[in-house]
Amino acid sequence: MSNTSHPQSTIYPTQLLFHRGGISVTATALITNATAPESFDSDTEHNGIIVTLYLHRHAEKNVINPTMIQLLIEALDVIESHELLVNTNNKSLIITGLSPPTPDATPHGKFFSNGLDLEWMLQSSDSEAPSMIQNFNSQILARILTLPFCTVAAINGHGIGAGLFLALACDYRIMRTERGYIQWPEARLGMRLTKGFAELSKAKIVAWRHNVEDTPKDVKGGGGTTQRLDRNVLREGVFTAKKYTPSEAFECGIIDFLCPMEELYECAFQWAVEGLPESEGRKLEYFDPKAYRMMKMEMYTDAYRALKFGSVEDLPYSRI
Repeated sequence: MSNTSHPQSTIYPTQLLFHRGGISVTATALITNATAPESFDSDTEHNGIIVTLYLHRHAEKNVINPTMIQLLIEALDVIESHELLVNTNNKSLIITGLSPPTPDATPHGKFFSNGLDLEWMLQSSDSEAPSMIQNFNSQILARILTLPFCTVAAINGHGIGAGLFLALACDYRIMRTERGYIQWPEARLGMRLTKGFAELSKAKIVAWRHNVEDTPKDVKGGGGTTQRLDRNVLREGVFTAKKYTPSEAFECGIIDFLCPMEELYECAFQWAVEGLPESEGRKLEYFDPKAYRMMKMEMYTDAYRALKFGSVEDLPYSRI
């Protein structure tokens, strides 16, 4: 993916498709003619549509609870059924914890998502909390994981636990520089991962490798060679509950790109544009969204099955 020539997303017509309870969905049509309209409909010619799912329940730190899950279900329903979107295969999705843009407003939002709503879980019954997590897994994560188009997480701040898993369900992850942490907090909280969260992590996080120069030839014992060092990111992240800074998360391969907060949305927008099936870099001439969804299921089979069909209360060593 390119990191230059970010498009000015604000020059394109954008329509609000959903707005309720701190969750919003917009659609931006890439119309390049000189007389681009301020709005568009299903008959408008365009070069692709960028859909953005905004999580801006800032007072609650975008935590995952039954209310958030229901709102996300409704938002995803709109994304998969709205008349502006169902009539084109040339679309991508951005998910971010930023607020929808307003005139003269600067991007804000300290949290991408602070994970599961622990306060709600402490007050819930023995069956309510597992049911809530299972709904999040099957109706949100499994669904985003296999959406039949490119998905980009624009991580504007902390991505903790379930917030990290929401980002991992996307195809690409872009994070702001300087502030925010990425964390698997379960070991610190005395919780297990659950099969769905574990398989999603394994599907999206690979052993991180880099080349290092061996000692120079003029040093005793040196051979001037290059060796590869492996770092098991999941072992480190899951078992130590390490808080990864943006730069550490990038170095470990948890995220794909870093950029300043003020450029975060435009950068994610560019990645979404380049992820369009008809973009210059892809040119997927015979793109079929049904086949694309099945391809994602094939690539992430264990994660999809554990999220979609698994029970939160399945034994850790049970078969998927």
